[in-house]
Amino acid sequence: MQKLALVGLGASGLFALKELAGADVEVHVFDVGPAYARRYPCPIDQGKLEVCPPKACSYCAPGQSAGSWNDFKVILSASPVIGGRLHDLIGEAELQKRLDRVRATILEHAPVAIPVVTPNEEDLAWIKKKAALAGMTYHYQELLHCGSDNAPAINTSILDEIVGKGPNIVFHWDTKVLSASRSGQRFAVRHDHYRKPGQEKEEIFDYLIVSVGRGGAHWLTQQEFYRALDIQPGQVDIGVRVETSCYFTEEVDRRFYEPKLYFRSRRHNDVVRNFCSNPRGFVTPENHRDYVLVNGHSKMFEKSENNNFAVLVSKTFTRPFKDPQMYSQTIAKVVNMLAGGGPLIQRLGDLRAGRRTKSLDNNLVKPTLEAECGDVSLAYPHRILEGIIEYIDALDKICPGVADASTLLYAPECKSYPDSISVSKTMETTIPNLYIIGDSSSWTRGVGQAATSGILAGEAVRARSSGASKLLPPAVPAQPSSSPVAAG
Repeated sequence: MQKLALVGLGASGLFALKELAGADVEVHVFDVGPAYARRYPCPIDQGKLEVCPPKACSYCAPGQSAGSWNDFKVILSASPVIGGRLHDLIGEAELQKRLDRVRATILEHAPVAIPVVTPNEEDLAWIKKKAALAGMTYHYQELLHCGSDNAPAINTSILDEIVGKGPNIVFHWDTKVLSASRSGQRFAVRHDHYRKPGQEKEEIFDYLIVSVGRGGAHWLTQQEFYRALDIQPGQVDIGVRVETSCYFTEEVDRRFYEPKLYFRSRRHNDVVRNFCSNPRGFVTPENHRDYVLVNGHSKMFEKSENNNFAVLVSKTFTRPFKDPQMYSQTIAKVVNMLAGGGPLIQRLGDLRAGRRTKSLDNNLVKPTLEAECGDVSLAYPHRILEGIIEYIDALDKICPGVADASTLLYAPECKSYPDSISVSKTMETTIPNLYIIGDSSSWTRGVGQAATSGILAGEAVRARSSGASKLLPPAVPAQPSSSPVAAG
């Protein structure tokens, strides 16, 4: 029997594994986290810790800060703009068909009823008019919001079903893949225990599926095979996590939960967008060991009086600069340095006035995350902050009050994506039997399309390992976009 290595078990890896359960191939799963059944909610949310541990816990450790564990929002629409670029790769009909499978799987395994947010005609007319008057563009989406508190049960239930159907699957939990390289027509995977290193091993595989997410972007660029791929420089998103009163956004929240609103900054023509809105949610740290980011999530049962969402400015670099991931990580580290090792928080009014926030006493908006008060402008480029402020001012025309001086800005909120990689319609790269899926491929920007990319790769490997690939047309890699879309 041939062997396959699946590196990373976020949404894309999980849905690839679902397709491979029971296939005629021995699947080895490598993930730095503990087994799903041993993963737990954020200990800060539980009141067990006040700050992140020096070494990331199993909630936000590298490889586990996946969207299918934090907040767990799924875009269910086959949009050409939001959620990723698979629309360009496989077309609307094929994308929607697999998104429907993702929807059905999640709802089947959810412990409670989860509604699908679908805007009606009245809501669409309302938001389109509001967005146009604000100088913004609205993009339609259907949304499934599972909540961070339901994520462990859903993911564990899906995996249990896979295990029941897949005697061909071997799990390597708490395992870090040190390197993955070509070995003739096969692949050599060198791995070690993540928390207790010293048990290094190397194994040879016939297939390799890489599913390391955004957090694995830098790791991916360091692999031997990377130089042989057909790539274009990727993008980074630099921004802040905005926290404001839920009363300012309640009409939009009620109608859409999370509307996708895009904006072009007036001076620099940069794409600025919102991402990961969490009505009555919580801001949370995201510990990546070398630096700490901020993120946000909301729960189905516990609520705050705030709304938090990211405002991100998308940047794509040209020659000679070739490391956009390092650019965003450097900004994050500078913010952490100013904040004494963690996130930084500033009132919008203080940022406008060019002064540091010293205290949040008597501020209208009470923070849901304890962070160091400071001045974001000491770490962020002026161009980025200018775009963020312009976006918030435009959004204030749709949600009056959002641009109030009391609104809070948390930093760093940085999204690093891998370079744009050429893949076929099955997510296979120009290297035969090497598949790169999920956000690590640069083709997806969220749980829905990440899971879809996993389905595509899983279907292809299952067919090829059974000999059915002889009936398939040859794979022709799709060229990466020279002007990446800021999707998410």
